[in-house]
Amino acid sequence: MYSSSFTAHVVFLCVLFKCSFSVRESLKVRREWSGAGLKERRLPELRLSTLHLQDMCVRVRLSVQTLLVNETLVIKFSDSETGDSDTLLMQIYSNTIRWSRSSGDQLHTARIQTRELTSHQAFWTVRYDCFLTQPGSTVSVSVHTHSHQLISAHHVVEHTVPKASVTVDEHAKRFTVRMETAQRVRMSLCYKPSHAECFQITHLPETDPTLHPSVDLKLPYLVPCICVQLWFPVPDSRRNTQCPLKERALPHGGDILSSSSAAVRGSVLRWEPLCPADQSDPSVSLCWRIHTQNSLCVPAPNATLYGTKLEYNVSAVDRHPQMCVKFSLNGSHRVFCPFESEGRSEWSVTVIPGSLHLRLLLTSSVPASFAAQLCARQGETCSSQGSIISQRGDGGATEAELSVPFPFLSSALCVQVWRSDLRGRRIICPDFTHRRWGLITGTAVTLLAAVTVLVCIMYYLVKRRTSVWRSAERRPVLLVCSSDDAAHVAAVCSLASGLQGELLMDVRLAQWASSLAQLGPVPWLYGQCQAVQKAGGLVLIAWSPDAHQAFLRRAKSDWVAGSQFSETGLYSAAEEEEQKCCDGEWMEKPVESSSITAPVLDAALCCLWTGLHSDGHARGFGLVCFQGLNNNSSSTYIPKQLRCVPKYCLPKDLSSLIHDLADSWDGSGEAQGSGRCWPRLLSKALSFFMSRQLAPRLEAGLPGPGLPKSSRKSVKSKRKTRRQKKRRSKVVSACLSRKKHTAPELLVKS
Repeated sequence: MYSSSFTAHVVFLCVLFKCSFSVRESLKVRREWSGAGLKERRLPELRLSTLHLQDMCVRVRLSVQTLLVNETLVIKFSDSETGDSDTLLMQIYSNTIRWSRSSGDQLHTARIQTRELTSHQAFWTVRYDCFLTQPGSTVSVSVHTHSHQLISAHHVVEHTVPKASVTVDEHAKRFTVRMETAQRVRMSLCYKPSHAECFQITHLPETDPTLHPSVDLKLPYLVPCICVQLWFPVPDSRRNTQCPLKERALPHGGDILSSSSAAVRGSVLRWEPLCPADQSDPSVSLCWRIHTQNSLCVPAPNATLYGTKLEYNVSAVDRHPQMCVKFSLNGSHRVFCPFESEGRSEWSVTVIPGSLHLRLLLTSSVPASFAAQLCARQGETCSSQGSIISQRGDGGATEAELSVPFPFLSSALCVQVWRSDLRGRRIICPDFTHRRWGLITGTAVTLLAAVTVLVCIMYYLVKRRTSVWRSAERRPVLLVCSSDDAAHVAAVCSLASGLQGELLMDVRLAQWASSLAQLGPVPWLYGQCQAVQKAGGLVLIAWSPDAHQAFLRRAKSDWVAGSQFSETGLYSAAEEEEQKCCDGEWMEKPVESSSITAPVLDAALCCLWTGLHSDGHARGFGLVCFQGLNNNSSSTYIPKQLRCVPKYCLPKDLSSLIHDLADSWDGSGEAQGSGRCWPRLLSKALSFFMSRQLAPRLEAGLPGPGLPKSSRKSVKSKRKTRRQKKRRSKVVSACLSRKKHTAPELLVKS
């Protein structure tokens, strides 16, 4: 209700007075309440200040005690500079004030505003915004009531500009302006070269310092001549221009170069920075821009340009569109290519990659001398390599040709070409990608062909060697079992069946012989031993604790321990004591052997002693031990007298055994084999291959590892042990029932 009546009242006043008064002719009266502060405040109080509106004005702010109804208040204004004067007359009513100026003929009405406060004392505040004045004037204001002067004051209107402080953030490229005035201010960024006018680049709207006391201005370039201007929004207002970078040394020249330009006028290259008064002196050199990498400009050696007053002579420069100029200042760089608009150059070059050389075809419209040199590009540089090759061109339509050899093929390989009478070098980097892939493809094909041929040769040799093994006359192998223990017999039978089944060898075993019963064990063994050695075969004695005891008994016998045997050094009293210490436990136990094993073993040992007595090496004999048989070390312990006899611990030495058997199969002997390294190497490889095939068969006849310590696996281990014992029993039974000419069979796996 109140707002609608107030609006209607305002409309009525506008219609009444035709709204002819301007905003600057505004009078505000407010009744304020104050308690204890009234005694401390001295009334009346008059304050004058300069106001920058459309025109320059003086604002009057008056604080007086409460005026009575129908009382008149007069404010007089005079300007000492112009001599102008004006009077403001106010008539007090209950809730309004009617006022007028002596310089105007209109009567205005202002409502008395009330500010409710908890107090019983009151005073009035009167504010009149604009007595027109000019800069430099001295204004006098006096207040009267009933022809009595209440107070007076003087005010000097200065030629003022907005005061502000400007700080610089070089990293963020930003000005921070902190204003020190309460009036609305306008500001802008500008460039001020030398003493010329500041060219505005950005303009900001009016800013109210009471709302925004500081303003951030983003700088396009960090250059010395960039400034900030501040002024009051009145006609012909003076401007406050501050250039905080003018006297400051900038840490880098990137913005100076980025804001500059370069142009060629005739034979002169002129560099035009944004701030000509700046004393920056960049270094200038020629460089060649590579098409594939537009941002990369490779500098040419000895191509520095020198000039005065930012002008450089380019009359002797190769004006190719890719020939550019590089400006460097305080670690920053800027590249200009001022010759791009000049079109075709006076001469051209074409590079054709060849086989370890580059072919250069030169065409020139004028006679000239040309030179070329290799270089290796590393980043933005190209290091010269090799010698310089020169060629003279007659000009016209004829072509000059240069051939530049290079010792290597690389993607960073380039060639520098230049005309001797001009500055600047053209750097051309041929694309070797297709040639590199061709080289890789050719190398891969060659390597694949070589591997294929090598595989074919190896296959042929393996096949030939295998066929020799398959078709050659087999040298017999006499295998002697030295114990009736089931595990020992199973291991011997596994070895015999493997040699005969996998390698097709003639294996002779007493348990397989059908003529043993007719001839007897000893005669059969002597006959077989003599036949095998005569045929160049091998006698293998499967060593065991029983064999060790038989050896000790044989060594103690009268015909072995006689003077002749002692002279050979095969047995002595000291060694006898050593054997007693090592094997006393076996000597105390009686040996139980079948009617076949013990006689055959004694006869085999006799043949072995005879061989030792004859040549001291017992050629044609070998000892075989099986891993996992007997927990003690007696099965692998060989007496010192037999250390010269070859020993094979199976299945670890199975490859060596097969290799030694292979040397005896082809009849080549050691003398011939020593001169043929390649066949012996092939024989070792094949022996290893065959041993891998024979090892599972042999391991099947050997006992497994000892029982595990964990109680959880004891039941499973006992079952496994029972299965192994049943299997060895079957193997022993099958071995004893075999005949010599029957084919051996594989062990039955559990």
